Amino acid sequence: MDRALAAFAGIAVVVVLMPGADTVLVLNASLRDGTRAGIVTATGVVCGPVLWGALAGLGAAVILGRNPLASALIAAAGGIYLCHLAIRSFAAARTSWRTAADIDTAPDDAPHGGTTVTHFLTGLTTNVLNPKIGVFYLSVMPALFIGRPVTVWLGALLGLVHAAFGIVFLTGVSAMSGLARRRLGRPHNRAFLESICGLCLLGFGVYALIQASAAVAGAAPALEQSAVIGLDDRQPQRGAHLDAQPGDAR
Repeated sequence: MDRALAAFAGIAVVVVLMPGADTVLVLNASLRDGTRAGIVTATGVVCGPVLWGALAGLGAAVILGRNPLASALIAAAGGIYLCHLAIRSFAAARTSWRTAADIDTAPDDAPHGGTTVTHFLTGLTTNVLNPKIGVFYLSVMPALFIGRPVTVWLGALLGLVHAAFGIVFLTGVSAMSGLARRRLGRPHNRAFLESICGLCLLGFGVYALIQASAAVAGAAPALEQSAVIGLDDRQPQRGAHLDAQPGDAR
């Protein structure tokens, strides 16, 4: 058990350090509304692995693994949400450019919108709408804990380990972004950074949508084949029923 947990911890560190939409989201929140906003967003993000780990223990991840259409729908929802966040970032950058001529004489350290609940829910939603995390737990848990029952408590425990590494890394990202915000707080600089973050979020969103559409396209032949098999199974039964009618009449 201890070796399995240590192995999972090593895998979790690698996953956390891989750049992704979560990192860009925390970076954007910190640059826009300060370090506290970034940490709150990071807290929402790391609650996602705990939830996914618990769902994996319940078997929800197995359903996603065996049903590519359901996984694709969740991925598509996540991609649409990321594109929505990208549009919001572009809108904020546009506003900064418009007001730059009036307030570009000094850095602007004031928050630019977003409550604590909003930042938390944004981080949580972005992570939860990523079915690859559920598939990650589905593939890792049985391989590491061979011969042991995979329960909801084990999944939640692994999610907490994942979340612990995640909050440390994302808090560091938020703190560094908060320090950079003081130096890059002028509207022109902020607009440039928000545009970059928007492009990154848009790229992740479009990638998620492409992956979802590819999964749907791959699942379509299987669904058609299963439908044809179902019709073929019904045809002999109908034929037998028609053959039996004359005999019943006699």
